[in-house]
Amino acid sequence: MGAIGLHTVPRGLADGVRAGWLPAFAAALSASAAIAHLGVAEPHYRAWWAHGLFFVVCGALQALFAVLVLWRPRAWLVLAGIAGTLAILGMYVYSRTNGAPIGPHEGVPEPPGVYDMVTAAGELVLVLVLVLMLAAAARRWAMRLVLLAAGALWVGKATGFLV
Repeated sequence: MGAIGLHTVPRGLADGVRAGWLPAFAAALSASAAIAHLGVAEPHYRAWWAHGLFFVVCGALQALFAVLVLWRPRAWLVLAGIAGTLAILGMYVYSRTNGAPIGPHEGVPEPPGVYDMVTAAGELVLVLVLVLMLAAAARRWAMRLVLLAAGALWVGKATGFLV
């Protein structure tokens, strides 16, 4: 195992993945987000085809990630899951503060609802679980990514980019 990897276990699992609940919990959280995004794809598609496509692609990738993190969890996959989930959360915050960046409702903030806030909370927990799956060196890189995303949101709010 190199400097970046997943936690090691004495059982000799591939790529040092910790046996137990973390990969299963990550898969469940990702599958839940996939179901949520696929569940709202149709109404978003009615608003504009690209918005619907966005939700289908997000849901499909989250479903694929859920399968892969159970089947073959690897450090690169976990890091990609963190980056992808943070990107989705960033778009969620942007759409609730500034509105969609493109399309017929461009610039019109969408009001947050319980359904989407619960989904976003689950995605935040997913990021935490994925960070915990990583070994020390990779965890440091992942936390830098999380802090960069948080810092970008803070700067966006402080500068008025995010209303």
